[in-house]
Amino acid sequence: MIQDDTFFPHPAYRTVLGYPTGDETVIARRLDRLRHFGVERLTAHGASQLLAVPVLGYGYCGVVLSALRHGQPVAIKLRRLDCRQPDLHHEARLLQHANSVGIGPRLHALSDDILLMDRVDGVPLAAWLATSRSDDALKRLLHQLLRQGFELDRLHLDHGALRYPGEHVLIDNDRITLIDFSHASDQRRPNNVTSLVQGLLWGTRLAETFQSVQDLPPQDALRSVLRAYKQQPDDASFHTLCCALALL
Repeated sequence: MIQDDTFFPHPAYRTVLGYPTGDETVIARRLDRLRHFGVERLTAHGASQLLAVPVLGYGYCGVVLSALRHGQPVAIKLRRLDCRQPDLHHEARLLQHANSVGIGPRLHALSDDILLMDRVDGVPLAAWLATSRSDDALKRLLHQLLRQGFELDRLHLDHGALRYPGEHVLIDNDRITLIDFSHASDQRRPNNVTSLVQGLLWGTRLAETFQSVQDLPPQDALRSVLRAYKQQPDDASFHTLCCALALL
């Protein structure tokens, strides 16, 4: 077993590096690759727990860890060894595409099994909304989110998980970051703005918060505006939508 106590803040992170099997050959290969990328060590940071240690997050495909690279905090996404997806290149390509318009955590380096990105120290949208917020703050948030969705629509890039945005949007003061492009596609019709409107304003827990402060138009009226936007997702139709939502 390769020993490197300075790289791992806790022994369990060795297994996390090759989650879930802890294959030592994979761990050694990933450790070499991370050092090649300039990563100095992993850091025990994150609100989620995996194998009893803090991580930034994990899902069916990957585990996201915190680390230091050239003295700066970064996030590392590692492909799970039981994931059917053979590599992370598709997600990396789409994240880079989103980065081209300033959306998503900036991607620094990649390999088959690793994405090295900016670490975003924000709170998930669902947790942010659970605290008391002013009407202006909520309207400003909604407008910024829809603007990011609009930019992705114009790129013909569908995020794929914005119908339920509570965990896919991080908020750090006034900075909003869309994360996790593992469901993204540039092969289907983008529905980022319409997904956000439906997820934030209709029939979800998040919608209750916005409806308490937003004087929203009837759903039938808003559907017609959304339909017009979907048919022609340009500046004029986006402006009309924002006006209908009293965001301008």
